[in-house]
Amino acid sequence: MRAIPPKIHILRFVGEQGVVSVDDVTRHLFLPDKLSAVRIALYKLGLAHVKYKDIKHGVWFIDKPELFELINSYFPELPLFQIHIIPVAYYLHSLEINRIRTTLEKSNQISVDEWWSENYIRFLPSSIRSKFCTSQTPDAIFWIKKQDGTRQQFFLEFERTLKFKERYEEIFLSYAGRHDVQKRNVLYICQTQHIREELLNIEAKMAKAGKLEGTGLYFQFVTLASFYKTYSNEQLKNEEGYDENLQVANKTGV
Repeated sequence: MRAIPPKIHILRFVGEQGVVSVDDVTRHLFLPDKLSAVRIALYKLGLAHVKYKDIKHGVWFIDKPELFELINSYFPELPLFQIHIIPVAYYLHSLEINRIRTTLEKSNQISVDEWWSENYIRFLPSSIRSKFCTSQTPDAIFWIKKQDGTRQQFFLEFERTLKFKERYEEIFLSYAGRHDVQKRNVLYICQTQHIREELLNIEAKMAKAGKLEGTGLYFQFVTLASFYKTYSNEQLKNEEGYDENLQVANKTGV
């Protein structure tokens, strides 16, 4: 089996996530002191990049089909990604998803066995994609490996801003009707406590109206700050109170 160069691992991460910052890549590869080397690698790979807000070195993405072919030459089991331009308005959402992913991958609390980003799911063969995503494509699907060797699947949704109430009702019903949604394995990470409370209220009203079997069966609603407090190895300071009973998994199981 041929060795996979570090630059190919970088390319794979960019292909999976869509848009990245240099910091995202260094965190993903566990190379916090290699910022300059990673930036040079991104440049030499020929990735496109643009300045964006105060993000150091801007954001980077793939705009050449041959780079996706290069990824598949090393990882033939992956979907063949295609050029998919993420609107600038979604950059902050995408970059936060990157940080959420790397936080879970690095966490001492859990062991991430597999991660499917939205981009990964988007380009799966339709026969496979239909088994995991019907009317709702999550921000990610990931699997946790337990100590007994079994895996548990989770759906991830990051809510940076609120959608319309009717849209959440559609999404909640879609998840509730899935055979693989159980034991609160749909994780909603909310940018603010206000967003979390709104989603909790929608769930409660749907349960009271008989649209859901009950509350606390399918979903976990947690703030972004609470998520980082629980799973970051740096143990970020809590500014909102961590009484949300956040539970993805731990090394002894859920």
